[in-house]
Amino acid sequence: MSVTPLARVPETAPRAEPAETPAGPPNGLPHPLPPRSLRREIVLGYSTLLLVSLALFAGATYLILRQTLARAGTQSLQQTAEAAEQLIVPVTVPRVAVQQERVPPGPGDVEALRRTTRLATGDVINIFVARTGDVEKKAVRSFAVIALVLIPVTALVAGAVGYSLANRLLLPLNRLVGATREIGIAGLARRVDEPAHPAELRELSMAFNGMLARLQRAVEALRSFTADASHELRTPLTAIRGTAQVALARERSSDELRDTLGEVVDETESMLRLVEDLLTLARGDQAVAPALEPLDLAPVLRDVQDVGEALAMGKPVEVRLETPERLPVAGAAGPLRRLFLNLVSNAVKFTDHGAVTIAARAVDEPPPAPATDEAAVSLPAAARAGWIEVTVADTGSGIPREALPRVFDRFYRADTARQQSGGTGLGLAIARMIAEQHGGTITAQSEPGRGSTFTVRLPARAA
Repeated sequence: MSVTPLARVPETAPRAEPAETPAGPPNGLPHPLPPRSLRREIVLGYSTLLLVSLALFAGATYLILRQTLARAGTQSLQQTAEAAEQLIVPVTVPRVAVQQERVPPGPGDVEALRRTTRLATGDVINIFVARTGDVEKKAVRSFAVIALVLIPVTALVAGAVGYSLANRLLLPLNRLVGATREIGIAGLARRVDEPAHPAELRELSMAFNGMLARLQRAVEALRSFTADASHELRTPLTAIRGTAQVALARERSSDELRDTLGEVVDETESMLRLVEDLLTLARGDQAVAPALEPLDLAPVLRDVQDVGEALAMGKPVEVRLETPERLPVAGAAGPLRRLFLNLVSNAVKFTDHGAVTIAARAVDEPPPAPATDEAAVSLPAAARAGWIEVTVADTGSGIPREALPRVFDRFYRADTARQQSGGTGLGLAIARMIAEQHGGTITAQSEPGRGSTFTVRLPARAA
């Protein structure tokens, strides 16, 4: 009876439908491999290293043991032949020559030794001794069997112990992972536990809590910034819309339309100044720092004094400048000019009579640490030559004590400032950003009714 092979089934035969397979990723790409866990990597690595180490140790021990037993067997033959000779010939008989040589092994892997001794009497004695290597072979074989059994068992036990130890060590990490999964944008005030050990996980938890604190401050600042920006932009937009609606309500003369357009232009310029300030702060938040070059700050301060005198024109306010001939720093003239111009314009704006004094000097003591988490650009220690301190003091209305800690916050304006000025509340925030970008600091002191003093410290550059 003949059987048709399966390979010769006619093409017309009905074909079996292929089994359904799980849908793969699009474009026919292979399924990505599941991520390997740290626990598995630790256990596999530890077990593999232990298995290889034990195997190398057992192999080396096996070779050394076999060679040692072989040498011991040969020495045993030599000692047996010598003892047999002493039984046949007394020790008192002088020996002329003694020669020992191994005889080629016979059947059954028998090791033989011949000892030839020539006596002073002229006689020659030949002694043959032999032995089998069964004892050594059994010992080596037993060692090999024990090693082959104990090495895998030891590796398995070590793997189980390592897995349990890895679970114990990674338990704080699992808790950290679980806590991070539960923390959302609304729960940034939550903190993860900081285990006492191991030290690495404690440092990781502390770093994660620090990151949460920075994110919380950033989100809160962003929310406040968004709300304040929306409020500040809504005011001029509402004014523009109201002015336009009033102008369209009835027929207007050309003079009235000109006045209306003038109001629209004023509000538009206010919006443009606000948008420019927002862009300046946004660039600073993105760490787009100006290029620092060798700069003499004295001409910049003289230019700021000229602008301050122009701003104080028509008011009984004197703008003074007290500065040495040279003030070498590393910085960008444009941003530094804007920094001091913001301070001077605020001082002139809130001073009804008296003086605004710009004073600069070189100091050695470092400035107080800035109250900010952002890293400031600073000069290398080798390029520094102390600090340049610039103060802008006025005799104006001053800043309320409760408002002094927040004067550098964005959009913050005290009630007196809101009543006296239509500024955006971004000038001092921009000044602090520029100072920090130059590796310096800015602080404020004030007494209500007696004026304010703003102090800027910048790293001086060696001449």
